Amino acid sequence: MCRLAAFAGCLILSLIALNEARAGSAPDKIKFPYSPISWNSLPWWMAKDAGHFERNGLDVDLFYEGASSAIVQAMLAGEANFAGLAGPSIVSNVLGGGDVIQIAAVVKTFTVPMYAQASIKEVAQLKGQKVAVSRFGSISHIAALNIFQKAGVTGATIIQSGGTPESAAALMSGAVAAAMVPPPQSLMLRDKGFRELVGVKQFREWNIPVVENGVAARRSFIDKNPNVAKRFVRAAFEGIRTIYVDKEQTLKVLAKYTKVNDDKILDESYRFSVEALSKEGFMQPEAFAALLEQMIGQKSIDEAASKKLPITAYFDNRFVNELEKEGFFKKLWQ
Repeated sequence: MCRLAAFAGCLILSLIALNEARAGSAPDKIKFPYSPISWNSLPWWMAKDAGHFERNGLDVDLFYEGASSAIVQAMLAGEANFAGLAGPSIVSNVLGGGDVIQIAAVVKTFTVPMYAQASIKEVAQLKGQKVAVSRFGSISHIAALNIFQKAGVTGATIIQSGGTPESAAALMSGAVAAAMVPPPQSLMLRDKGFRELVGVKQFREWNIPVVENGVAARRSFIDKNPNVAKRFVRAAFEGIRTIYVDKEQTLKVLAKYTKVNDDKILDESYRFSVEALSKEGFMQPEAFAALLEQMIGQKSIDEAASKKLPITAYFDNRFVNELEKEGFFKKLWQ
């Protein structure tokens, strides 16, 4: 019954969307690179597999690209006009003269947990200790910096491991005292007795403004093709609704794309998704202002250059605003 209701609701909204596509025309073809291969990418996977893209007049080719910096470079090279990413790469590209911006947020809280050795019971104990993140400037790095700031901890040494599996391995080997590790590796760490110091619940309570994942697009493309961008954003959020109301289908989609068949790991990933996925895509200027401040503090961007651009240079809420005015989000979650 739940699956039928979910399908019927999204079908009505998608039929409305089809009226906005050109009558009798072929679907708009879109190449869509994304990262990572985890629950974070569920909105795109579900929009594809549940038919939301198709019903919105879109033929979307999803492909995993890896690092967000590589995705941005591919977009600037003309290989794609949309992508699933957010964070420092958006800022760096805009400051460098690129036109890849954020047009919707699907995850608006930090979700990469901090795990530590069992002997460590609070963040304060990490002073003078090594903490692993995937890469400097990554979301895991920014999240770790925010944890230390909120906890008032200084003197911890952050090292880049090269990736999530490497961060988990560093923690298990004792090379670091703590590491930023998302599912499914986080579940393995917990089963082995490592302690979750900070998780999604704590991040939500802190209410730190952030866009951890979302829809990115080339401004030059969306200015010429606003209808395509609007339909893409709509399909992504129809996918998110399906995730919330249809656990069975979501678990199947997770298993398909992650190649994970362990029920415990899939359940953990599903729990993360419904705790973190946003029900609307608005982006807060404060999220980008905070990110700029963090990146300036790391000396990864030039402060003087960042002051020359308005905060709206990094994002555009127009498509989310249009959908809101049309009552899309209200109808979607009724």
